[in-house]
Amino acid sequence: MIERTVVVATQVGLHARPAAVFCKAATAQPARVTLATAEGDSVDARSMVAVLGLGVRGGQQVTLSADPEVMGAQASVDALAELLASDLDA
Repeated sequence: MIERTVVVATQVGLHARPAAVFCKAATAQPARVTLATAEGDSVDARSMVAVLGLGVRGGQQVTLSADPEVMGAQASVDALAELLASDLDA
C-alpha cells in the first residue's frame, strides 16, 4: 500500500468548501485514494459525504493510501497530499 501522512493546513479543516475541493481533485485522480484519520477511520477520498463525516480539523494528521498495483497510485497520493498541505479555504 502506498501511504503518505500529511497535516491538514486549512485552518477550519475539511468542512464543506475545502472538502468539495478535495473530493473533486480525488475524483480526477487515476487511482482510488482513501483518507484515514489517526483514529483509524478510513473513507473513499472521492466521497464528500464520507470525508465530511470524518470531521477532520485543521492541524490534524491524516493518511492518504492507494493500491500500488494501480497505475498512477503514487502520483495520486502525492497530488492529494500537496492539496491537503495547502490552504483550501483561501
